[in-house]
Amino acid sequence: MNQILITMSKKQLHILVVDDDRLIRLMLETSLTLSGFQITCARSGREALAIAQTIKFDGIITDVYMPDGDGLTLLQELRQLSSDIPVILMTAQGSVDLAVQSVGEGATDFIAKPFEVEALTTLLHRYINAQQEVDAQPSPDAQPDSARSGFVGRSAAMVQVYKLVAQAARTDATV
Repeated sequence: MNQILITMSKKQLHILVVDDDRLIRLMLETSLTLSGFQITCARSGREALAIAQTIKFDGIITDVYMPDGDGLTLLQELRQLSSDIPVILMTAQGSVDLAVQSVGEGATDFIAKPFEVEALTTLLHRYINAQQEVDAQPSPDAQPDSARSGFVGRSAAMVQVYKLVAQAARTDATV
């Protein structure tokens, strides 16, 4: 009975999967559901944006190339809604330039199809956990910046820098 209570008290992470390919959506929905995620799927960037305006997701996985627009445009629109949600872009037609551009425009990560779902699951957990740790940190007003990090500054811009540094420090990504 204790196991049931523990399982029920843990929040199920909600992921939005965006891809125009029905088989990719189905594969990700099935695999990620079996990994314990709650999944919502969208067939297009427009549909994904409409859904993201009404539901708060813990992470988003989106294809780059879709008939109604590209994943980079969707990424920019999603960043206007929430700047801190992990967004992973995926494509079968990837290049290093596209990956660099994606991360430069705010993507959390970029993966090339085909990929191992286990690797994607690991990425999702890593980025969501890192974001939850950043969110759980005390506000900059709780203690002096210099005491907490060695940095000095309390402006809104510097607070954002501290959050980005903390987020990047918890990943294996190069900065």
